[in-house]
Amino acid sequence: MLDLLAHAGLLVPKGMVLSKEAHREFLDQSGLLEDLRAHPDGGEDPAPRLLKICLSHRSSMIRGELNRAICDALIGLGSPSVTVASEGSATRHLKSIPEVKDAIKKAWLSLEGLERQLEAASRAQEIPTWPVLILAEEG
Repeated sequence: MLDLLAHAGLLVPKGMVLSKEAHREFLDQSGLLEDLRAHPDGGEDPAPRLLKICLSHRSSMIRGELNRAICDALIGLGSPSVTVASEGSATRHLKSIPEVKDAIKKAWLSLEGLERQLEAASRAQEIPTWPVLILAEEG
């Protein structure tokens, strides 16, 4: 995404995009996808279930290739701090890999996003995913 903007001649910050596929990988490896599809909503208030899902997956680890890609990107950016941004939210001034990974999980576990995912799961539709941007901050 950032590469496309840069090739179009637009000024873009240094960063990386964690694609919808990266989000899908997190859904699979964390068990979140199973939790979203378990016990489809029967018209009850989804708020308690959303909160339970959110809280239970905050401690999920980002592992494997996704973890390596994030670490390599952060090292490659060479910035003392970064911003993690996604769908109307941004967490700024992150200075460590654990802080960045927590911010990514926060973006992927937003209650609004989980609500859309839970609704799709209850209708047996494809679970929506969204990208997250990691942007280098000016030092």
